[in-house]
Amino acid sequence: MDHVVQDAKREDPPVEDVFDPTKHDNLAKAVAELSPEEAVVFLSRLEAIVTKRKIQLTGYLVAMVVWLAGMLGALIFVGAHDGFVGWVFLVPFALVGFVLWGFGRWSEKVAESIRITDRRPPGTKPASGE
Repeated sequence: MDHVVQDAKREDPPVEDVFDPTKHDNLAKAVAELSPEEAVVFLSRLEAIVTKRKIQLTGYLVAMVVWLAGMLGALIFVGAHDGFVGWVFLVPFALVGFVLWGFGRWSEKVAESIRITDRRPPGTKPASGE
């Protein structure tokens, strides 16, 4: 199976083309020409990329909410205190940075953890007869 994975990494269509509507026709032709083993590799890579993008999108949305709440909190803090407290406006940006960093690490770990699995029904043999 290792040789299939190595061959598939070299010859299978780029997974990123799935997100480009102008390349769907070429991608469909290339996927139709894949062997069952190569299709399994392609689908696992596609699943990893889609899952990673979903987590990253969730992170962006959470970061926006954290930024909004942080800025409102900073405004309330500035209104309640006398003197210079302008540093408080840096806190929301630091929180956003931590949120984006955390979601980025999480998405990388999830994408790496999606392993190539054999999706054929039990008892069937690969097309190569191995």
